[in-house]
Amino acid sequence: MSTRRDFLKASSALLALGLPLAHTAAATPLAIGRKKFLFVFNGGGWDPTRVFASEFSNPYVDMEPDAERMTIGDLTFVDHPLRPSVSSFMSGYAQDVLVLNGVMVRSIAHEICTLIALTGTTASGAPDWPAILAAEQRQSYILPHLVLSGPSFPGDLGVAVARTGANGQLEALLSGEALGMSDAGFFGPSSPTEGLMDRYLARRAAARADSARTLLDAQLASDFANGLDQASRLKQMQYVMDLSSGADLPSQAQVAVEALSMGVSRCCTLSFSAGWDTHANNDADQSTLWETLFSGLAQLMNLLESTPGEEEATLFDETVVVVFSEMGRTPQLNNLNGKDHWPYTSVMMIGPGLTGGRVVGGFDSSYYGLPLDPVSAEPDEGGQILSAEAVGATLLAMADIDPAEHVSGVDPIMGVLT
Repeated sequence: MSTRRDFLKASSALLALGLPLAHTAAATPLAIGRKKFLFVFNGGGWDPTRVFASEFSNPYVDMEPDAERMTIGDLTFVDHPLRPSVSSFMSGYAQDVLVLNGVMVRSIAHEICTLIALTGTTASGAPDWPAILAAEQRQSYILPHLVLSGPSFPGDLGVAVARTGANGQLEALLSGEALGMSDAGFFGPSSPTEGLMDRYLARRAAARADSARTLLDAQLASDFANGLDQASRLKQMQYVMDLSSGADLPSQAQVAVEALSMGVSRCCTLSFSAGWDTHANNDADQSTLWETLFSGLAQLMNLLESTPGEEEATLFDETVVVVFSEMGRTPQLNNLNGKDHWPYTSVMMIGPGLTGGRVVGGFDSSYYGLPLDPVSAEPDEGGQILSAEAVGATLLAMADIDPAEHVSGVDPIMGVLT
């Protein structure tokens, strides 16, 4: 009998052979608030002018030799002979791709920009967008936000966030192998004993709920019972899916897609590379990174397209993919043919609920981000800066979460939503 894991492995085999998997649009829109989210982080600060920002008419921006502006409908991007995967991806997903150009992150320090890009603030303890999205429906998922790699700021929503660990630590915890990693050589209980313990805890949870005298007691008892249930479900998951992955994007994508499709997680965070900090040799290094990134993204999209969704025909039709970096790079090359830190960047989104097939925002003659009208998403001199906070507010609005409860001073860019 074939399983979903067998299906995913078969899909991976097709990808390895270079065979595309056709995408068919969903017949009806996904129910509001039921979208899943997959974040792909690129550490170090990428150079948007190598893919997203076609600034060929701006004399203040150093564009690459042999690069040219490519247009597919209303979607524009930078084409280069050394990056065929970029052109192939954009051509294949032109109607689905939404590019946000000129996103302000208000800093040029890696750690601060990462914090702002994911939380919209520099305040310590603020949860990031994936944690908020996941926590909204944490009762429905075993691991609401699964972090395979990359940054995560759970804040006070840590109950909704779990890391797999760079060396498979989560898998080891579930199997009990983690006990053997200790110098003290601990041994866990036998399976029958563990079953007795689980049943005892379940009875204690029920007794506590029955004896609750206040609303707080009732809530704590409910959370405790839910935690036990989730732990039991999670232990069973070790037999049907592998929570450990390699460091490359396709390997992480395999685990993330399984977690999303099996209802284990609502959000997953992956990372591609931390090597985007090209203070020297910008053109060659960035070109290689962009090519490899888009090759991996194509495999991710094919996995989403080939995997059945919970409410739609495929996971592609119910998952929003957000690809971003914590900052951009200066418009001009330095004396090492590199580019330094810049507080304006670009974000690419693909998924249901977005008005894809276009570029929103942009850069002025000084390569600063352009303000826009959040209602129409059109350029507006008196409008709102396209900030990281506004991007986050937009993601929350997509999930039917009131952004004002988590972000102040900005409006979501409603003009990019369907």
